[in-house]
Amino acid sequence: MLAPFAAGSATTYPIERMAADAGFTHHRGRLARVDAGAHVVATVAGEHLPYDKLLIASGAHPVEPFGGATMFTGSLTDQGRLHGIVQDVEEGYIRRIAFVIPPGNTWPLPLYELALMLAERAYEMCATVELHVVTPEPTPLAVFGSEASRELAGLLAEAGIVLHAAADAEVIAPGRVRIDGAALEVDRLVTLPRLEGPRICGLPANPDGFLVIDGHARVSGVPDVYAAGDVTAFAIKQGGIACQQADAAAADIARGAGAPVAAEPFTTVLRGVLLTERWARFLRHDAGGQETDVAGRALWWPPTKIAGRELAGYLEGLDEEAGRALGRPVNVDVGTHSAGSIEVLGLH
Repeated sequence: MLAPFAAGSATTYPIERMAADAGFTHHRGRLARVDAGAHVVATVAGEHLPYDKLLIASGAHPVEPFGGATMFTGSLTDQGRLHGIVQDVEEGYIRRIAFVIPPGNTWPLPLYELALMLAERAYEMCATVELHVVTPEPTPLAVFGSEASRELAGLLAEAGIVLHAAADAEVIAPGRVRIDGAALEVDRLVTLPRLEGPRICGLPANPDGFLVIDGHARVSGVPDVYAAGDVTAFAIKQGGIACQQADAAAADIARGAGAPVAAEPFTTVLRGVLLTERWARFLRHDAGGQETDVAGRALWWPPTKIAGRELAGYLEGLDEEAGRALGRPVNVDVGTHSAGSIEVLGLH
């Protein structure tokens, strides 16, 4: 998330290396449909892949929620657009910006980060800028609980960012947003995509196109099919939650295959990192127990943004291996992971 501000960049990992480490076969293609009765997946190219168990993690479709706004998805193209806005603020061409979180399925945290980082950059450059954050949430990042909301509200106020919470926002023209009936004129609007379900042919979905799952990530209405991540009807769309769903699915599949493992339903433990160029806030919320922790230090290990039981440690190992290649000292070795006979259809 620091990339538009030239303080860091997103790390990518080669899926071929992951396939070799985990022992799965990677097929390049796009999912067209699922024949649940025949236990076969069909690709757009016409390939047919049989399965015993199927896990769908195809994500959701990003949809532009407003016209005339800069939509940030994290792609390189979007990073370039945001970098252009940062430069225009630094040079005095832009003086008023609204960050608008759309209603519906989305993950709001990145927009708060962008607003806070832009406020930091403007302060450092002695640039005059008026920043607004508009959100339908009752309080900022309400999904993390009241303590995290209070912390974030304080950070926004300290940065001089105007917060419009529980707001019914409507973009009525480029640079013009109506908030609960009152018009706000800005030079730029920045928003996030609204997510729509992919409506996978052959699988039952809810009215919004998402797959309904149970606590073991099993798709309702079809045998031997699981789902994890944004493709599911689960309300929170976040990578850490996707990892928890995948863990539950893997345990249920392993138990069904005779492995001596416990297969507990996934519990929602939400972890997030609010990150700017100068500081970080670690947020942890146990939705079941209603417990919230907010700290300027790591609340889990490794302290990655996506806190998956298996994935985070594995990716940390790849990072450390890359560090060794560059001559940086590391303390942890990477082990070899085995996942048996698994096939992965990559959506490219």
